[in-house]
Amino acid sequence: MKAKMRSARKKWLTVSLFLLPSMLGFTVFLLIPVIISLYLGFTNYSGGFTLDFIGLDNFYNAIGNHNFRNALWITVKFAVCSVFFQILLGFCFAVLLNGRTAANRFYRMIVFLPVILSQVAVSLIFMLILNPQKGPINSFLISLGLAPRPWLAGAGSALGTIIAVTIWQSFGYYTVLFLGGLQTINLELYEAAAIDGAGGWQRIRHVTMPLLSPTTFFALIISIINAFKVFDQVFIMTGGQWGGGPAGSTTVLVFDIYRNAFQYFKMGYASAEATILLIFILIITIIQYRGQNKWVNYDRL
Repeated sequence: MKAKMRSARKKWLTVSLFLLPSMLGFTVFLLIPVIISLYLGFTNYSGGFTLDFIGLDNFYNAIGNHNFRNALWITVKFAVCSVFFQILLGFCFAVLLNGRTAANRFYRMIVFLPVILSQVAVSLIFMLILNPQKGPINSFLISLGLAPRPWLAGAGSALGTIIAVTIWQSFGYYTVLFLGGLQTINLELYEAAAIDGAGGWQRIRHVTMPLLSPTTFFALIISIINAFKVFDQVFIMTGGQWGGGPAGSTTVLVFDIYRNAFQYFKMGYASAEATILLIFILIITIIQYRGQNKWVNYDRL
């Protein structure tokens, strides 16, 4: 009995030693900053050496603040549009590139290539491409006799432009996720559906989509979280630290948090905003987990 206990302890010690670097990184760079941010949200901290506990005042002020509500609304619009098209394009391209051919392997690489590029580099490149005066896209439109578009310089088009760039760069990641899910589906199910007279769309509707629902569920969670924490594209493409797009049209919530914390030095207020964002994402994730039983199918025959 003692020998078994010693063996179990050695195994746990070995596992703990392997987990220790990751746990230290998680604690130092994620857990502790989150705890500090939660605490600062209840204070009036402004970057100095003193702070006073003010309770829920920052949260009340944030909820009643027009800029916060507007930033939240812009973030929701960004999330809804980007998530929908990322998942849709990822699924469509996965179905198209599912065959085991050399051409499909090449196109998979092309589709996934933007994912590994730096968001900063991509944003800078598209700033040049979409330049209202000298950008190649507007030059092409002018050559066709069409009016140039303001793209990132227009209040009505800046957010849509950033959404389009984000979708272009990231949908390849979800394509790979769906490709992985497609590889686990038993091909006999497609053969049985074909024998029963199911066409191509019917096989996708009644075989592929239900059996890919776990992958879709995971992709939805990841894409929603990524959408709500968008920052790099907005910061680079619409004016840097003093940006936020024309008339604040691209001021997403994370950018508003950054601006309040590092421009106006309202660290406590910004921490309260970050806490509200965390709670908002947590509620959405819980709703997704609670609702997965209605549409997610984990049975893969």
